[in-house]
Amino acid sequence: MKLTDEQIRRICAEILSRWKSKGLIRSKEADEAVVARMAAEIRKDIQREEDLDLEAAKLLDRHVGKADAMQANTRILFQKIKERLAHERGIVL
Repeated sequence: MKLTDEQIRRICAEILSRWKSKGLIRSKEADEAVVARMAAEIRKDIQREEDLDLEAAKLLDRHVGKADAMQANTRILFQKIKERLAHERGIVL
């Protein structure tokens, strides 16, 4: 599911609101500035995962002949490749 920028902004605003109501955060900036920075970080994280998906798919395509010979499930192989790449790059999925 792809989130729109507006959905990401609303989620961030809700998180910030809950943090503030529980006294977990006191911001020196306006709420909108904090929400904008939160949303930017989430978008960067989503983009990193999309890039990881593309790289995992390319690696899987290179080895799909071997996978067919072993009758392996390509979805499982894709997930394993993605997990390995994420671990190597220090990305938390």
